Amino acid sequence: MPPTTSTPSFHLLAKPTGAVCNLNCSYCFYLAKERLYSKSHLQMTDEVLKSYLRQYLSAHGASHITIAWQGGEPTLMGLAFFRDVIAYEQKYTPPHTVIERTIQTNGTLLNEEWCAFFREHNYLVGLSLDGPRELHDVHRIDKAGHDC
Repeated sequence: MPPTTSTPSFHLLAKPTGAVCNLNCSYCFYLAKERLYSKSHLQMTDEVLKSYLRQYLSAHGASHITIAWQGGEPTLMGLAFFRDVIAYEQKYTPPHTVIERTIQTNGTLLNEEWCAFFREHNYLVGLSLDGPRELHDVHRIDKAGHDC
């Protein structure tokens, strides 16, 4: 097989809040990680976001690049953070490249403004559901111990 001259495509999941989440689901293996770093501020800074996107987008040789967000709960970063993501994407995306955006969320913070943003920027939204209501609700509680 002849050597290829293009850079291979790859996939990363960015966790802008680390393991931090607004829920306290009884089965979640990330909760222990959140407690490990409880004294640290682990949210992705603007400087790190800018550097991450610049390097990630320039390292690809593919015409389609997926930018995937996960957590903890990535929507805890707020809409302003994700608007900055779009601005940096526009600045750093190579010509003739299509960006595919994904986010995995528990959905508890979503509202019309979030949904409009996701639609406008063609996000594929993965919504974490834990089965039928009787199973889902019994394990999914917020940090104050209330059902979601």
